[in-house]
Amino acid sequence: MNLLRITTRIYPDKSGPAKQAFLLSNYLSKKGHKVINLACNPYKYRIKERRINQNFKIYYLPLTAPGINANIIRLILFFIQFYILALIKSFQIIRKENINIVHSHSPAPSGFISYFIKKIYNIPYIYTIHGIEKIFKIIHILDFIISVNHSEKCIVVSKQLKEHLSGNFNLNNLVWIPNGIDINDYHHVKNKEKKKDIIKLLNLRHFLDKNDIIISYIGYMFFKQKVKGMIDFLEAFERSITKLDENVKKRIKLLFIGEGEFSPYLKNHIINLKMEKNVLFLGYRKEIPSFLAISDLLALTSYLEGGPNVILEAMASRVPCLGSNVGDIPLMIKDTGFIVEPGDTEQISKYLLEFYNLSENQKSDLRSAAFQRVKELFSNRSIGMKFIKVYQNILTK
Repeated sequence: MNLLRITTRIYPDKSGPAKQAFLLSNYLSKKGHKVINLACNPYKYRIKERRINQNFKIYYLPLTAPGINANIIRLILFFIQFYILALIKSFQIIRKENINIVHSHSPAPSGFISYFIKKIYNIPYIYTIHGIEKIFKIIHILDFIISVNHSEKCIVVSKQLKEHLSGNFNLNNLVWIPNGIDINDYHHVKNKEKKKDIIKLLNLRHFLDKNDIIISYIGYMFFKQKVKGMIDFLEAFERSITKLDENVKKRIKLLFIGEGEFSPYLKNHIINLKMEKNVLFLGYRKEIPSFLAISDLLALTSYLEGGPNVILEAMASRVPCLGSNVGDIPLMIKDTGFIVEPGDTEQISKYLLEFYNLSENQKSDLRSAAFQRVKELFSNRSIGMKFIKVYQNILTK
């Protein structure tokens, strides 16, 4: 199989879909399939192409994907530029690499390109939809009419998204395949001395101790609903630790990791609640695996999510999760952690107290259950095999 993958972004771009595209291509290449990726340049320097291994190559367009807060004019200009440049480059790759299947990933320009490739070269394609942004509703509708309806299969990364698209757009070629994760990239500290070493490497000895119970909340703060979920958790956290003995209370620490235009709301709330002794706002940090390695619990109490990668990253790090009952979060966590209703701070506080009071053996059991679940259902291998089956079924028709 010779596959062309078209994405606007590719790892090391920070977006979830960019990392998913890279992980899937890497897995396929190691299974002996030729994979060519075409994407915008994620680096600060010019680069035309990069070979990852013998079967995996990335071609970069002379474009930088716009930031999440880009205005409509900037986005429209980017869509036009990407469409033209990627279509031309795709034609060159098809002739050079003997491509026999195309896999494109939303947003829309990638799907439109795959549609025209099919029309011109009669090469089948599948299309992955990672989410829907309301700002471009008309483009999404065109995307469904053109890209989705003419694809052999349309992959959706969350069951909630599949139900929404099936019910509202009468799409019947949808297949749910969740995001995957390379579990080998994550670990958890084996003892308190290792925890102390990582705390030192993260330059957090002024705030954290090896005996602390560490709760991490990791997420972008570009959307108000996400920060609202963070503030909900902060208030529930404050309520929960006031019910504890002072010696226990001082050992429980909450870390907020992320950046975005709505972060001042969260920072001000931390100050207003006078929680600086127990809560630290860290902003953007790139050492996410290290933070997860020392965490005891991960929180994600947003009002809207699909299949968030950070849940999988935590579970792969043997960290149980407390998440809201939205998107695929309940399916991901199931009985390995805690599920709360969005905005229900009483319920969040209740589960936090329950977690604090677990014995070490009970916490160890939760950690093991979380890891086994992500390994069996969401590992790169498990998800990669599902995609290979989809590709092979299309190519053998």
